[in-house]
Amino acid sequence: MPELPEVETVSQGIKSKLLNQKIDEVLVKRRDLRFRMDPKLEQKILNTKINDVSRRAKYVLMHLNNGLTIIIHLGMSGRIAIENLTSNEKKFKHTHLEIFTSNKKKMKFIDPRRFGSVLLCETKSLDKHRLIKDLAPEPLTKKFNKTYLFDALKRRSADIKSIIMNQFIVVGVGNIYASESLYKAQIKPNRSANSLSSDECDKLVKSIKKVLKRSIKLGGSSINDYSLVDGNLGFFQREFEVYGKEGKFCRKKTCHSKILRIVIAQRSSFYCNKCQK
Repeated sequence: MPELPEVETVSQGIKSKLLNQKIDEVLVKRRDLRFRMDPKLEQKILNTKINDVSRRAKYVLMHLNNGLTIIIHLGMSGRIAIENLTSNEKKFKHTHLEIFTSNKKKMKFIDPRRFGSVLLCETKSLDKHRLIKDLAPEPLTKKFNKTYLFDALKRRSADIKSIIMNQFIVVGVGNIYASESLYKAQIKPNRSANSLSSDECDKLVKSIKKVLKRSIKLGGSSINDYSLVDGNLGFFQREFEVYGKEGKFCRKKTCHSKILRIVIAQRSSFYCNKCQK
């Protein structure tokens, strides 16, 4: 599933190619995604201009000049592809939406498993939308700091990995980045959340920010279905230190332990039993 760095990279890619462009044509091929697409989506966004593109949690937000915002969630297997109309068109199975813009580009929403969604919302009411209104702070903002995390963990005895993957605690930290961040912070993924000290919360916050920023810089992690809007792959997977490394030696030169795998909340978690406490 695309996580925060992948969604941020997609948002930046759309913005770089479609900002200030007019939507000339809209073609909906299938509406029954996770949430059924608006039956009047074509009419509502046709001939509008894309004023801005941003991200909230794992949602891509395309803000239009008619006061509407397109909310795109990539789900488990969704992706966005943007092509020049003059080039040889690539054929993608499971293309559910195509948007043609005034600079002769076509944006495609592709989702084999149909867990993604394309919704419309009034921009002024975006913070009140059912998918967004209860979301926690963004991990790369000042609101997500050691004081906030320490206070959030005080009354929670669940394992720390599940807690930092909870979108009501902090948004966008999915399975890959939770494992990588906990490794950098030297905290075991199955530690009780309320057992972390203030100093450990500080280390974890800094690790999460560092890991996410690095992944965004490298275009995200290309595993399974994910790629950038131009079809290129992200490269952060080349820097994984624990994720998917079960049985391999820890990358720290002073450690000779092997990476272990456990299952937390039905998701694989990877860690070093020696380096993480």
